[in-house]
Amino acid sequence: MSQTFTHLISDCDGVLLDTEAIAFEVLQRELATSLPGIDVAAAILPRLGLTLDALLADIARHHPLSMSASDIEQLRDTVEGEVAERLQLIPGVAAAMAAVPLPRAVVSNSAGHRVRAALNKTGLTPLFENRVFCADEVGAAKPDPALYLAASQAFGVAPQHCLVVEDSVTGVRAAVAAGMTVLGFTGAGHVADGQADKLLACGACTTFDDMQRLPQLVALLCQHHQQ
Repeated sequence: MSQTFTHLISDCDGVLLDTEAIAFEVLQRELATSLPGIDVAAAILPRLGLTLDALLADIARHHPLSMSASDIEQLRDTVEGEVAERLQLIPGVAAAMAAVPLPRAVVSNSAGHRVRAALNKTGLTPLFENRVFCADEVGAAKPDPALYLAASQAFGVAPQHCLVVEDSVTGVRAAVAAGMTVLGFTGAGHVADGQADKLLACGACTTFDDMQRLPQLVALLCQHHQQ
């Protein structure tokens, strides 16, 4: 009998908070003048889940985009300001997370202070008991697996005993590289057609688009691994 999953790790933006759609909207608006003649939405969407610096750098490798450090900081402030102002939960996420009988943590590429403020504002903090791991604090960002490995090490368990909920290709790749099993969530406002197939292709074991299904999916996976 193999050991069951013992811990749950969740991404933040696009899994707990329906913020990626807001960020996507703001980035499209703010980058439109810097990318004339380019399908800005098509340039941004596949890169959601990366840090802002990595997203802009990757776009610049394929399109003529030139931004100074101050331009990037101004863009970051604009995105974070609008996201904080319009913050809202993924429907059903609080009840779903509370119904999963496992210790939980949050892993995010977003800045630690912003994630903690958002969790406090939306009332989710008690669900995770301040177990929050962010790129600026750990010193590595997804798709590097270091964030997920930091969470499993803090739990004191091997990575293979952790279940992960992720919405982006970047996040799924990070969790899979860490040796974890990933549930791909496709119910956030920014998700485009075909996203489920992309998450499966990069290693998610299954996908779901309704957060109310999470407790049942976790229970089924735990039961399967006990057999």
